[in-house]
Amino acid sequence: MTTLILVGIGAALMYFFDPDSGRRRRERLRDQCTSATRKLQGSAHTPAPDLSNRRPGVIPERRPGASDDQPSAKF
Repeated sequence: MTTLILVGIGAALMYFFDPDSGRRRRERLRDQCTSATRKLQGSAHTPAPDLSNRRPGVIPERRPGASDDQPSAKF
């Protein structure tokens, strides 16, 4: 198992440090990682506005004077 892992690491190093195409491959990998990072950062901020817009429809507002046994008329 260790030999297989070392062979895989060696092949990856040869692939990325190839004198002819290695630089282009490293730049492409860097661009893909940067793009993925930006997408993850952007998606982390998206749910907050979405949830704040859904809240009024999910949680019915209480009317003044309404008791607990009467359903709200907003349904």
